[in-house]
Amino acid sequence: MRYLSLFVMALLFISCSSNTPEDVSKRVDQLIANDQYSQALTMLEDLNPNDTDADISLLREKTHLNYGMYMMVRGPENSTMRDRMTSALEQFIATLNINPKNQQARSQIKKIMGIYNTMPDKSPG
Repeated sequence: MRYLSLFVMALLFISCSSNTPEDVSKRVDQLIANDQYSQALTMLEDLNPNDTDADISLLREKTHLNYGMYMMVRGPENSTMRDRMTSALEQFIATLNINPKNQQARSQIKKIMGIYNTMPDKSPG
């Protein structure tokens, strides 16, 4: 009986600790919804690809893209427009490093660069 209970406990532990694709995706979505992009990226970097069937690359792309959009529109309090746009560009470039075909990232980069082109002696950092 003692061995059976240990076996059942081990199975419960293993089943509760697994990272299903749905769990990872839901956790990333939750962090994005709470504007916790750094935590989402850290979680994805620390995640062992062998522990989940989730598409980590796709989740990283999504996180960087949303992080860039956040930086463009709101950004952290007390940040300057230049700092926000530079940070947004960095996130969109990270998105393109993951998926060079991401049209939304390309579009946002063009938009930001178009704004910089209208300002004399201004360029992103």
